[in-house]
Amino acid sequence: MQRRSVRGLVASLSVFAATFLASCSNDVGTTGPRIAALSIASGNNQVGPIGGILAQPLVVSIKDQRGDPVEGVIVVWTVSAGDGIVTPGVDTTDADGLARTTFRLGSSLGVQTVSAGLSDLQPVSFSATATAAPANRLTVTAGDGQTGTVGSVLSTDIQVRVTDAFDNVKAGIPVTFAVGSGGGAVSSTSVLSDATGIATVKWTLGPISGTQSLTVGAGSLTPATITATARPGAAAGIVVVQGNNQQGLPGAALPDSVIIRVVDQFGNGISGDSVTWTLSAAGGTVSPSVTFTGPGGRTATKWTLGLSGGPKKLTAKSGAATIDLTGAAFITFASVTAGGRSACGIDDGGVLYCWGFNGDGQLGIGQGPLGAGPVYALPQAAAPVGNQTFGQVNGGSFANCGVTFSHVGYCWGDNNNGQTGTGIFSRSVTEPTPISVGVAFSTISAGRVHSCGLSVGGVPYCWGSNERGQLGGNVTIDTVAHTVLLVPSNAPKLVGSTTDGKFFGTYDFRAISAGGIHTCAVDFQHQALCWGMGRDGQLGDGTNSVDEYIPQFVVGGAVFDSITAGFSHSCAILTDGSAQCWGLNSDGQLGTGTFARQNIPTTVAGGLTFMAISAGLGHTCALATDGTAYCWGNNSKGQLGDGTMTTQSNPVAVAGGLTFKTISAGDYQTCGVTTDDVAYCWGDNEFGSIGDGTLTVRLEPTKVAFQR
Repeated sequence: MQRRSVRGLVASLSVFAATFLASCSNDVGTTGPRIAALSIASGNNQVGPIGGILAQPLVVSIKDQRGDPVEGVIVVWTVSAGDGIVTPGVDTTDADGLARTTFRLGSSLGVQTVSAGLSDLQPVSFSATATAAPANRLTVTAGDGQTGTVGSVLSTDIQVRVTDAFDNVKAGIPVTFAVGSGGGAVSSTSVLSDATGIATVKWTLGPISGTQSLTVGAGSLTPATITATARPGAAAGIVVVQGNNQQGLPGAALPDSVIIRVVDQFGNGISGDSVTWTLSAAGGTVSPSVTFTGPGGRTATKWTLGLSGGPKKLTAKSGAATIDLTGAAFITFASVTAGGRSACGIDDGGVLYCWGFNGDGQLGIGQGPLGAGPVYALPQAAAPVGNQTFGQVNGGSFANCGVTFSHVGYCWGDNNNGQTGTGIFSRSVTEPTPISVGVAFSTISAGRVHSCGLSVGGVPYCWGSNERGQLGGNVTIDTVAHTVLLVPSNAPKLVGSTTDGKFFGTYDFRAISAGGIHTCAVDFQHQALCWGMGRDGQLGDGTNSVDEYIPQFVVGGAVFDSITAGFSHSCAILTDGSAQCWGLNSDGQLGTGTFARQNIPTTVAGGLTFMAISAGLGHTCALATDGTAYCWGNNSKGQLGDGTMTTQSNPVAVAGGLTFKTISAGDYQTCGVTTDDVAYCWGDNEFGSIGDGTLTVRLEPTKVAFQR
């Protein structure tokens, strides 16, 4: 079917209308031809939103001169102003003489008109006012798809435009902004669109790297989603993923790679950053020593331990961020000594390790601070002393001393009384320092505030405090006033010497031991001698009140093999393996089954035979010839190792059934090395002197760390 144009249709309708009206002239009751009139019935002057259909249809009425409706007349509807649409464009009057159409307003604001035409009659015109349409659409106009650093404000503001269905801007519309993934914040969560329909906010990215989102809404409109890519910030920290605190054989590669993660201030991994790996002295090697982080900020290296045992430190650095990782090479201890609040040991290669309290520098690691001092609950390698290796070490209350395989004597720790023998009086000596005289030492014993040693030939030297004559020399004798001035010394002095180079005795000893404020020794005839404070009977000369600055023979005539001086008591092993003790016995430290003080040697109870003995502050320990460890005396900190904290005046076996080859009693703890070269300590651990990495008191032997 061919579609006619409206203009052609109107022409046809004119003919039709004339024909129709003429035909009506023969109607009954008429006085002449019917004349039709076109008028607006309803729908004029409506108001509606642009683009919307008016609520009421447009209706025209056709009536003749008698006011009767005319049916079947075709009416043409035409939009005369605006770009609206009428539906239908042509309508035929019904029985009531009415014709209708609906009007969808055009896209322009203001008055829009529609004409209804019929034949040669004057058309009628409908008016409608188009008002702004409701908000229909949100459009992102700026700020989408940016990239910025986590936690920073994006450089371009976020902008959205609110429009109606015909893209007319909508002002004053509340627009909401809600942060989605990634966290972060906006400068305002609700903004009214301005005169151009734009709503603007600033977006601060959240702390999570990757894609972050922002949801924008306005009432019932379809929300818009804006995204941004947040890149990590600068390196602010390093997190260990794997490989910390490993242990292995000296010189061997650790089993697991060391893996770290470089992160920014919010914990986001940073890729592409370089990491430099450095080791402490004797720490070994890493391969590679420079790496680059991959996805998630991870990177790794392989750590081969140094040849010495003990703790090692590996430092990873990326930018300003660093982290220290620890590892350890297994230590095989040859000997161990218990001091005041610290302990030291020597491995099978002669490397020196110490642990516990370092407030006086007694660990020898070359570090303070002094006074309160840090606590090191794990063995620390002493500061290096060139190529020297230690063959012997002995712990005092506040200072320690040792002898290298080349017979050089070293001391370190508290030096207020000159007990390090370095030729000066100072607050402390923080690393092993050679003794000031060129004596080839075979052994050195550190006491409470003084030290003594024997040359390779057995010549005795002492240094430090001399308040009760414990140096056994370095005295000034006034022959006129018949007085003796006891002079301290910061360098070794021959036992039996005076300050003017004279001697009141020449001594040669096979063993020597510095105690609290006294000293004891055994000469080559197996006789025991003691000197210094004697008020508690610790000199064994049968008196309790006389201090001696000249070595005095211990009474009884026993044949001694070794000797040890505690704080206020002394003990020795006879050549037949029996043990005798004398001095203060308030805690049962003499092992005689009583708490009575003795000023002469008294046999240790139990009928045991011993191969080694060590006297501490208030307790004593010894090794039976089968390697079983026994202790007696004060047990307030578990230093007897029998699993209790009960003081004993008789020897009690150390728990655990271990077989020891060395033993050492300190102030409140005891240490020893078993026959299979494993070091154990027990007792007080307030300052980490057990060496197991804790500060927990140990009532039974506990393995020192870094051993297999």
